[in-house]
Amino acid sequence: MPSLDKAEARRLARSLAASLPPEAAAEESRAAAALLLSLPEFAEADLLLVFLSMPGEIDTAPLVEAALELGKRLAAPRIEGGDLAFVSLGRDWREWPRDRWGIPDPPAAVPALGPAELGAQRVLVAAPGLLFDAAGRRLGRGKGFYDRFLRGAREAALEGGGSLVACGYALSVQLVPEAPAGPGDEAVDLVIAGGRLSRARPTKRS
Repeated sequence: MPSLDKAEARRLARSLAASLPPEAAAEESRAAAALLLSLPEFAEADLLLVFLSMPGEIDTAPLVEAALELGKRLAAPRIEGGDLAFVSLGRDWREWPRDRWGIPDPPAAVPALGPAELGAQRVLVAAPGLLFDAAGRRLGRGKGFYDRFLRGAREAALEGGGSLVACGYALSVQLVPEAPAGPGDEAVDLVIAGGRLSRARPTKRS
């Protein structure tokens, strides 16, 4: 894996994800949700930011439904002006309009959470990626959305007195010995891959 460039690694990652049988992927999605819900970082978080899955990704629906049932405040991403913004997610999220990949898309009329609001809270991010490793390196899809968001959100937390914990959230086949990453790539603090947890660094939770 270290010898692969990012383009080659992304092709391999998609192949790995596609190789997992649907039943196994569904089981891993349930196991990952149970594991994240058991973390102290989840219990202490004011807000969970969670992506809504596209084909080939771990299914976040079990996590979303269980977190809502526990009364946790959630928000999901949408693209605004070439960057990610997060919009509050409620029990009606399955009724949102679908985008071209069939993913529920937060309605445009719903305002996004601002940087100052995010920066003042204890935030846990379930971050997507094509590949992760135990050191927290993350390979995304190449657009830099989450790299820019995590960088800005970490700065906002420092300024606002909150905290941000980024958790890579993926299938077991997406955890590799070393994910390719460059200087502009934001690492995650921990990784959940199926039913396995890897802690890359201590987390500031309060």
